[in-house]
Amino acid sequence: MQAVGKLLVTLVAPVFVAVGLHYGIGMPDIDQRTNLLLHRSIITHSPLIPLILLILASRIGLGLYSFAMGISIAFAVHHAFDLFPRGWAGAALISIPFYGWTPGLFSWIWIAFTMCACAYLAARLVQGWLDKVWYLFGFIYIFILTAPKEHTWFGPVVALAVAIIVLGRTVLLRRESDEA
Repeated sequence: MQAVGKLLVTLVAPVFVAVGLHYGIGMPDIDQRTNLLLHRSIITHSPLIPLILLILASRIGLGLYSFAMGISIAFAVHHAFDLFPRGWAGAALISIPFYGWTPGLFSWIWIAFTMCACAYLAARLVQGWLDKVWYLFGFIYIFILTAPKEHTWFGPVVALAVAIIVLGRTVLLRRESDEA
């Protein structure tokens, strides 16, 4: 019976990843739809939501890890594009509730940290060789969908490549050596 459940989760995993990708890519900008937060709020432009989903996935299972992986990947891609605004002023800066806009250097460091943290969290959710495929495919897929809406693509692709290669590879290789 467990084998059937595992097979079912394997078959629907790409669907959960895709749903996570599509919901996650716009999720950091939910702050624009509320009167409580300024754009690029430190609350929505952080690894908080992917981290909560990672914790839930580790407790609940049932394929939630695939959805959480999609969300984490989409957050990383979203923040890769946020690293390269037209200028570091106004809404390009991270905002902190009850404080206001942060300086450009802090904003850049925070966004870079968030991008790397989300790529790392996505890699932590990889559970087998098929998940590695969804991990890499997820980055490529959502990047290609997002790039035409942005004013630049080269900087974000380099930033993501570094994050994926350094962080993702480290996590995935460490897990393989632990299993051996």
